[in-house]
Amino acid sequence: MKRKTTIPQKNKVRSQLQKEIASVCPFCDSGDVGHFEIHHIDENPSNHVCENLLLLCPTCHSKITKGDIPQQQVIDKKINLKNRGSKIQFISISIDKDKCGWVPIEDSKNSFKINAYKSFFPVFNFSFINQWERTVLLTNVKVKAKRLPIGLAGAARYDMPRLNILRPSITYKIKMPLDGETTIENLNEELEVPAGRAFKFQIELFDKFMERFSPPHNKYALFFEFGFNNDFFLKAPVILLNSSEYYEKLKLYGLS
Repeated sequence: MKRKTTIPQKNKVRSQLQKEIASVCPFCDSGDVGHFEIHHIDENPSNHVCENLLLLCPTCHSKITKGDIPQQQVIDKKINLKNRGSKIQFISISIDKDKCGWVPIEDSKNSFKINAYKSFFPVFNFSFINQWERTVLLTNVKVKAKRLPIGLAGAARYDMPRLNILRPSITYKIKMPLDGETTIENLNEELEVPAGRAFKFQIELFDKFMERFSPPHNKYALFFEFGFNNDFFLKAPVILLNSSEYYEKLKLYGLS
């Protein structure tokens, strides 16, 4: 059991977290900010980095503690809050079922399972919109893989909404990193995105052996970050492979 420690400069940290949520609980829209509490996302009460802290109302804090609000949902909420100030807005993640054997898992956002005798290498669609008043370039892709324990989390079919208007501009092939490692790919074919335009591209994860992706023993959490103009990175929500829930106490990694 990890020991609880005092948050350094707690008032300053609380002020930053309050600004991040715009003084409104990110889960229920309560505005009684004077009674809000600081939640440690990885449930380690001594990990006080800002990326691991979220300010929210006592009711929602209790729901997270009881498991009524899943940890993955909390992590995704923090990512969305961090990205909110960016001019590059994340829209959605989906799977290209025509190019690979993966399908979405029922009632579990951004979670996928093997369902057909096609390629085991997943092909993801990522959609964003460029809200800058200038053209930007997609220049880098960073992915971290975390292997999950086996024996938990069932799976069933589920069709996620897709952006029918957008078609992928390009497919980037990136090698699946080893457990706990991070791959950073500097793109030879950079994607140019004009101001005010929505855009969509694909990432195909591959490995020397397709079996690395096969269930039931190979379950992964994937953490994608996308670099623009060789200047800043934008995080995407966590993606789960062969699992419908994020049931391990995992670290939250900050933006580069």
